[in-house]
Amino acid sequence: MLNRLQLTLKNQKGVSRLSIAIITVACFAVAGLLAYSTLSSEDETIPVFTTDDGGALDLRGNIFARCNTADQSVSEVVFTVRIPTDGTPVNLTPPPNNVVVVSYADAFQRVDDLPWRAEEYVAGDGDGMLEAGETFSITAMLDDALNPWLGPGSPFTIEVKTPNGESLTISRTTPDRLDAAMNLQ
Repeated sequence: MLNRLQLTLKNQKGVSRLSIAIITVACFAVAGLLAYSTLSSEDETIPVFTTDDGGALDLRGNIFARCNTADQSVSEVVFTVRIPTDGTPVNLTPPPNNVVVVSYADAFQRVDDLPWRAEEYVAGDGDGMLEAGETFSITAMLDDALNPWLGPGSPFTIEVKTPNGESLTISRTTPDRLDAAMNLQ
């Protein structure tokens, strides 16, 4: 019996070498992926709908909703924007002197020139111009502008149009139940 087992194991020398080779290749693949993820840029954004001239508004981070829980309606939508390094500065002076137009649309209505406000989100130079390296938080105020209100389970679109024709389009659907503050993923 022992001789028979030794004969069976005698022919297995190549299998163990093959196993070691497979494990070594897998280790190199994992090391390569770790090196790539470590060396890749941490500051990546996604450009959203614009012209090809490099002056696009970039959506930065998440879209948040402030809601009135009593009547289950969204009162404000808050999002953050920036421009690319080589982009054209955008004047974010608030209404009524604004040159940027924020529009809203859902299945029941379209509202152009929605009331909004902008605040520098990351330290900038203090003016109302969104310039390279700056980030602004824009709040679209829906309370008095919509009839019917934006409620639970409703798809909607907000569009930010700059004077030179560039635009940023944000489409989301509200969840089935609205809380006071929500992340609209």
